Amino acid sequence: MATKIFVIKTQVGQEENVSDVLYKQAVRGKKNILSILVPGKLRGYIFVEGEDPDDIDKMIRPIRYAREILEGDVPFEDIEHFLFPPSAVASIEEGATVELISGPFKGEKAKVTRIDDAKEEITVELLEAMVPIPITVKGDQVRILKGKKEK
Repeated sequence: MATKIFVIKTQVGQEENVSDVLYKQAVRGKKNILSILVPGKLRGYIFVEGEDPDDIDKMIRPIRYAREILEGDVPFEDIEHFLFPPSAVASIEEGATVELISGPFKGEKAKVTRIDDAKEEITVELLEAMVPIPITVKGDQVRILKGKKEK
């Protein structure tokens, strides 16, 4: 029998607890659960990879905060984005105006001059500086104010 991904509905905020108990039950009972995914951004649900939804349903019934297993299975493509978080610089373009939100230049506005996707860093020039000095910062240390100016 091929494995499928099933969705378990839980009480909001108790996803980690349900997954811990489910994991312990699977190890102890030698059940066919291959993986458990608790996405941080999706509250009230966990994903379980297994063969038989009836086995999973029997396992979650005694778990206090587990509500039910949703009918049907989920294609891997639908949950793939939970496994690979987006890059911190994915939404930043060269020429965009940003505000530095941490570091020694916190609160300063700057223009993006270069983006390094591999290191998730951007190079900016402060707008209010007398001499334009390139400063390299991590992509998560800036907030986008304006996108690239249209020509």
